[in-house]
Parts: sequence; C-alpha cells; structure tokens
Amino acid sequence: MHEHPQNLRTSAARAFMESLDQLQNILAQESQTPEPEFQLDDSHSSTSETDLTVWEEAAADIEQFFGETQLPEEGGLKDER
Repeated sequence: MHEHPQNLRTSAARAFMESLDQLQNILAQESQTPEPEFQLDDSHSSTSETDLTVWEEAAADIEQFFGETQLPEEGGLKDER
C-alpha cells in the first residue's frame, strides 16, 4: 500500500503548482481592485513603496516560474514497481 516515492514527488509537485496557480489568481484579482482614495501620511509612504516593490518583484518571480515550469503528464511517468 506504500506509494512509490516518484508518485509522492509528482503529487507534491502537482499540489505545489496548484497552490501557485491559486496565488497567481489572487494576485491578479488584487491588481484589478481599485486603489483606495485615502492618502497615507508621509512617514509611511517610503515603507509602503518599498513593500509594493517587494510584492511586485515576488509576483514577477512567480510569473517567470510559471513560464518555465510545466506539470508532468499524468501518464508520462513509468511505474517502477
């Protein structure tokens, strides 16, 4: 009843990719949400700009990852039992 380690890795990779896909969808929805119209005081502006830059870089990294990564085919792996 033990799953082959390759099957476990494939399942884990698939679950990870699905989680990244969900994150990408959430980030896409948030980018479509209009910005609030209130202004922050100047003491927070440099911090929020830095945070925004970090988030934008993270989103770009995720998009690059999606462009370079493909899920393995369901029947593409050989069962080595």
